[in-house]
Amino acid sequence: MKNIEQQLSFINNKFKNITLDKHFHEEYSFSLIYKGEHLYENEKNRFNLGLGTLQVVNPYELHSTKNSSWSYLNVMINSELINEIAKNLTQDSSIKNILFNPIINDKEAIKLFNFIFNLISSKNYNDIDIETYIIQFIEYILKYHTNKKLLSFTNITCTKETINKAIEFMNEYDKKVEISLSDIALEVGITKYHLIKEFKKHIGITPNQYLQIKKVNLSKDLIKKNIPLSHVAFESGFTDQSYMIKVFKRYYGYTPSKLNSL
Repeated sequence: MKNIEQQLSFINNKFKNITLDKHFHEEYSFSLIYKGEHLYENEKNRFNLGLGTLQVVNPYELHSTKNSSWSYLNVMINSELINEIAKNLTQDSSIKNILFNPIINDKEAIKLFNFIFNLISSKNYNDIDIETYIIQFIEYILKYHTNKKLLSFTNITCTKETINKAIEFMNEYDKKVEISLSDIALEVGITKYHLIKEFKKHIGITPNQYLQIKKVNLSKDLIKKNIPLSHVAFESGFTDQSYMIKVFKRYYGYTPSKLNSL
């Protein structure tokens, strides 16, 4: 299996008065329109798509555009990745060629999509960041926006003791060594797809959020020692200083530079 970065592509694109002949993609294409209108036609219907619409084009689905001016955020996801997530969540190895609904106006789906786009476009992420949001997004739209209305999700549960074991493992790892969902899942004997759901059920946050909070708390201790922020970011396990500042503010409400003046 390819790593996560090899299975995604993204673009913030703007078109003006453009017509595109019928064509298809080999990946799943998700596009959030944030300006203008898109006169779009697929194999079954014609649509006039506007602001706030999440458009989905399934693999090998013929589609075209006529005289349209619109701006959109696009993420394309390899079908291999989506099939892997679906098979693991349902424990059904026969699942393939999933067809998502062409139009999604669901606030939760759009919120999850925005998380993914903002993360990958910032380039300030590691595998556990992007894997978490991809799995959550795909799980959600599999449940509510697919042609397989009766798609059954296997209810794999675990005990609080199992989650505590996962927390112990996360507490002990070297902050400068990247950890993955697969590492944590292997340690406690549950798939990474169900780990996210069970961890959040027992703890209230995802494994990724738990690790981010630990990093932020460590960075706060280091900042108090007047260590330069660039060194703090490295010692805390962040990809760079700007990402550390962004995450720090998300949890504390202020930037690290204000810490010693409080």
